[in-house]
Amino acid sequence: MKKILASIILLFAVACTDKVAEESAKLKAETFKIHDDVMPISMNLEDLKANVMKKAESDSTLKSTALDISLELDKAYTSMEEWMPKLGEAAEMKDGEEKLKVFVSLKTEGEQIKQKTLDAKKKAEDFLK
Repeated sequence: MKKILASIILLFAVACTDKVAEESAKLKAETFKIHDDVMPISMNLEDLKANVMKKAESDSTLKSTALDISLELDKAYTSMEEWMPKLGEAAEMKDGEEKLKVFVSLKTEGEQIKQKTLDAKKKAEDFLK
Protein backbone atom coordinates (compact mmCIF):
# COMPACT_ATOMS: atom_id res chain seq x y z
CA MET A 1 0.00 0.00 0.00
CA LYS A 2 2.84 2.39 0.86
CA LYS A 3 4.48 1.70 -2.51
CA ILE A 4 1.27 2.49 -4.36
CA LEU A 5 0.81 5.72 -2.41
CA ALA A 6 4.44 6.70 -3.02
CA SER A 7 4.03 5.99 -6.74
CA ILE A 8 0.90 8.14 -6.94
CA ILE A 9 2.65 11.00 -5.14
CA LEU A 10 5.65 10.69 -7.44
CA LEU A 11 3.45 10.72 -10.56
CA PHE A 12 1.60 13.79 -9.29
CA ALA A 13 4.86 15.59 -8.52
CA VAL A 14 6.26 14.82 -11.98
CA ALA A 15 3.05 15.96 -13.67
CA CYS A 16 3.08 19.23 -11.75
CA THR A 17 6.75 19.80 -12.52
CA ASP A 18 6.13 19.24 -16.24
CA LYS A 19 3.19 21.67 -16.19
CA VAL A 20 5.30 24.34 -14.44
CA ALA A 21 8.15 23.79 -16.92
CA GLU A 22 5.75 24.09 -19.88
CA GLU A 23 4.18 27.26 -18.55
CA SER A 24 7.60 28.69 -17.76
CA ALA A 25 8.81 27.96 -21.31
CA LYS A 26 5.69 29.58 -22.75
CA LEU A 27 6.16 32.72 -20.65
CA LYS A 28 9.85 32.82 -21.53
CA ALA A 29 9.02 32.77 -25.24
CA GLU A 30 6.38 35.48 -24.84
CA THR A 31 8.72 37.65 -22.80
CA PHE A 32 11.59 37.30 -25.25
CA LYS A 33 9.13 38.19 -28.05
CA ILE A 34 8.45 41.47 -26.25
CA HIS A 35 12.20 42.04 -26.12
CA ASP A 36 12.54 41.31 -29.83
CA ASP A 37 9.72 43.74 -30.64
CA VAL A 38 11.05 46.59 -28.49
CA MET A 39 14.80 46.28 -29.03
CA PRO A 40 14.90 47.70 -32.58
CA ILE A 41 12.81 50.68 -31.45
CA SER A 42 14.97 51.19 -28.38
CA MET A 43 18.09 51.24 -30.54
CA ASN A 44 16.71 54.32 -32.36
CA LEU A 45 15.70 56.33 -29.31
CA GLU A 46 19.03 58.13 -29.05
CA ASP A 47 18.74 59.31 -32.67
CA LEU A 48 15.20 60.51 -32.03
CA LYS A 49 16.40 62.37 -28.95
CA ALA A 50 19.16 64.08 -30.94
CA ASN A 51 16.67 65.13 -33.61
CA VAL A 52 14.22 66.46 -31.02
CA MET A 53 16.92 68.54 -29.35
CA LYS A 54 18.20 69.80 -32.70
CA LYS A 55 14.73 71.03 -33.61
CA ALA A 56 14.48 72.85 -30.27
CA GLU A 57 17.75 74.68 -30.97
CA SER A 58 16.14 76.52 -33.84
CA ASP A 59 13.03 77.52 -31.88
CA SER A 60 13.41 78.42 -28.21
CA THR A 61 9.65 78.11 -27.61
CA LEU A 62 10.01 74.37 -28.22
CA LYS A 63 12.79 73.84 -25.70
CA SER A 64 10.62 72.86 -22.73
CA THR A 65 8.62 70.36 -24.76
CA ALA A 66 11.81 68.97 -26.30
CA LEU A 67 13.33 68.47 -22.86
CA ASP A 68 10.23 66.62 -21.65
CA ILE A 69 10.28 64.34 -24.69
CA SER A 70 14.01 63.81 -24.30
CA LEU A 71 13.49 62.73 -20.70
CA GLU A 72 10.79 60.25 -21.74
CA LEU A 73 13.08 58.82 -24.41
CA ASP A 74 15.86 58.45 -21.84
CA LYS A 75 13.57 56.71 -19.37
CA ALA A 76 12.34 54.28 -22.02
CA TYR A 77 15.89 53.48 -23.11
CA THR A 78 17.12 53.05 -19.54
CA SER A 79 14.18 50.82 -18.64
CA MET A 80 15.02 48.50 -21.51
CA GLU A 81 18.71 48.43 -20.57
CA GLU A 82 17.86 47.53 -16.96
CA TRP A 83 15.30 44.89 -17.97
CA MET A 84 17.44 42.93 -20.42
CA PRO A 85 19.93 41.48 -17.90
CA LYS A 86 17.01 40.23 -15.83
CA LEU A 87 15.87 38.22 -18.85
CA GLY A 88 19.24 36.53 -19.10
CA GLU A 89 19.29 35.71 -15.42
CA ALA A 90 15.78 34.26 -15.55
CA ALA A 91 16.57 32.17 -18.60
CA GLU A 92 19.44 30.54 -16.70
CA MET A 93 17.28 29.60 -13.71
CA LYS A 94 16.31 25.97 -13.19
CA ASP A 95 12.69 25.22 -14.01
CA GLY A 96 10.39 25.55 -11.07
CA GLU A 97 7.83 27.74 -9.38
CA GLU A 98 10.35 30.54 -8.80
CA LYS A 99 11.29 30.70 -12.50
CA LEU A 100 7.61 30.82 -13.40
CA LYS A 101 7.02 33.71 -10.98
CA VAL A 102 10.03 35.58 -12.35
CA PHE A 103 8.81 35.27 -15.94
CA VAL A 104 5.31 36.40 -14.97
CA SER A 105 6.87 39.51 -13.46
CA LEU A 106 9.28 40.08 -16.35
CA LYS A 107 6.51 39.75 -18.92
CA THR A 108 4.44 42.38 -17.12
CA GLU A 109 7.46 44.65 -16.82
CA GLY A 110 8.29 44.10 -20.49
CA GLU A 111 4.78 45.04 -21.57
CA GLN A 112 5.07 48.27 -19.56
CA ILE A 113 8.47 49.03 -21.11
CA LYS A 114 7.08 48.35 -24.57
CA GLN A 115 4.23 50.80 -24.00
CA LYS A 116 6.56 53.41 -22.51
CA THR A 117 8.90 53.04 -25.50
CA LEU A 118 6.10 53.28 -28.06
CA ASP A 119 4.61 56.31 -26.32
CA ALA A 120 7.96 58.12 -26.16
CA LYS A 121 8.69 57.31 -29.80
CA LYS A 122 5.30 58.61 -30.91
CA LYS A 123 5.70 61.86 -28.96
CA ALA A 124 9.12 62.40 -30.53
CA GLU A 125 7.87 61.63 -34.03
CA ASP A 126 4.85 63.92 -33.60
CA PHE A 127 7.14 66.68 -32.32
CA LEU A 128 9.40 66.30 -35.33
CA LYS A 129 6.57 66.63 -37.86
